Amino acid sequence: MLAVSDVAVGTKLVIAGGLSAEVIENMGDGEWLRVRILSGQDIGSEELCHATDVLDVA
Repeated sequence: MLAVSDVAVGTKLVIAGGLSAEVIENMGDGEWLRVRILSGQDIGSEELCHATDVLDVA
């Protein structure tokens, strides 16, 4: 599991489901990131992403 407290805004991630996402806000709590989805059916949508859903830095 990635230490999300160190992830900067603008970082591209691979998240659960093999989706690509870009960090738009780091909540600073070590668990949650707000991301914009860059692939799949929900392109452009924003959602909260838990640290356990982050698979890799793209």
